[in-house]
Amino acid sequence: MMRKKWSSTAAAISLTIALTACTPNVGESTSGENKSAEQSNADGKKLTLWVFAEPHKRFFEAVKEDFKKKQPDVTVEINLMEGTALVDKYLVISKSGGDGAPDLIDIEQGQFPKFIRGDIPFVPLNDYLKKDNLTEVMSKGRQALYTMNDKQYGIEHAATASALYYRKDLFDKAGINIAELKTWDQFTEQAKKLVGDKHFIFPGNSTTKTGGDQTYFELFIKQEGGDIVTKDGQPGFNTPEGQTALKRMYAWKKDGIMDKNYYDGPAYWDQFKKGNYIAAFGPDWWVNLLADNAPELEGKWAAVPMPLGGPKSVPTTVWGGTGLMISKFSKNKELAWEFLKLAQLTPENSVKRFQIVNLFPALLTSVKEKGLHEQSKYTKYFSGQDLGELYGKLVAVAPNQNQAWWRTLFADAWNKYRFELEEGKLTPEQFLQKVDDELKQLIKKNEAAG
Repeated sequence: MMRKKWSSTAAAISLTIALTACTPNVGESTSGENKSAEQSNADGKKLTLWVFAEPHKRFFEAVKEDFKKKQPDVTVEINLMEGTALVDKYLVISKSGGDGAPDLIDIEQGQFPKFIRGDIPFVPLNDYLKKDNLTEVMSKGRQALYTMNDKQYGIEHAATASALYYRKDLFDKAGINIAELKTWDQFTEQAKKLVGDKHFIFPGNSTTKTGGDQTYFELFIKQEGGDIVTKDGQPGFNTPEGQTALKRMYAWKKDGIMDKNYYDGPAYWDQFKKGNYIAAFGPDWWVNLLADNAPELEGKWAAVPMPLGGPKSVPTTVWGGTGLMISKFSKNKELAWEFLKLAQLTPENSVKRFQIVNLFPALLTSVKEKGLHEQSKYTKYFSGQDLGELYGKLVAVAPNQNQAWWRTLFADAWNKYRFELEEGKLTPEQFLQKVDDELKQLIKKNEAAG
């Protein structure tokens, strides 16, 4: 999931991540009578890991070298597969007895709902986390991505905590101090000073694959303390939080704060280069995209927490994610846990992943690590600002994204009425009600079809 052009691939970009904590020296190679039973059982064993992103493979290859020092007799094989093929293959395996399953598997958060209808083919990690005193080390909001019925099935790679990015040079010139604007209402009022013909504050959402404004809506409803899915797995977007998010977006379009048009690929970044878009919101991978696609704007940008909205609002939202799972069919679950723990739950590998994959971790025990705060091409782009300090504060309050098997159906329900909303034929309240009704019908049809 790495740095590609901004488009429908941008959401997919947010697919690459892993996490941190500390790993005891279990199974160290010894000799004679002192050789542990666990190490004896590990002799000649093999762990297989499936990944769908090349940067993830590079990270896990580095972890593999560390793991070899602890488990010298265990072979680790890391297979890079195309994302859809990986998911489809494991779905078939999980429904046919498990033959050919890997021990560990990277699952993008948007694909996880495909595995949670019926028997979940991953190992619950609660007991492992409790045994090693790691229950509280991860951002709770990020772990919600892989939690069903209070059981955690994966460990998230990245924080994907989102901030507000803005052209500091232009806002300063207009006498607007963004750091003092604590609410979206305050921001909107001041931002109107910089709106003009073909000049906007925010781009429209070009993630056309998910239906125009749907992605932005999901980001903002999570910031407001809501979500598409409630904690008990029911549709939860036709709420005051959902109405607040959608009304704000459409007020922005009416007032010229947000562009009504959608651009893709180079045309999208051209709007930033021309100064037609002078702010955005998104996680750290969005910063990387900006710096890579508009290098001439280096030194003109700054980042702050997102302004607050309603009473439950937090200064961030989340976008994307990938979790590392243990297959329920693994014959080496204890060894698989030791590898997962080393890769995802140790501060040192949290830094290593950041250096290789360039995403800020969701491991709370790692946020002060020096390696997450060093200067890079991306901090240089932001005039030396310590972006790690900002993300470290935001990940602790990152909102939940709850899961349900039907979550992907939301896009179908949204798309059925999106044009009526965009053409002004429906109010935001009417739109959300129609989408809610449609989604519930789709859920019933799918349940009836088995």
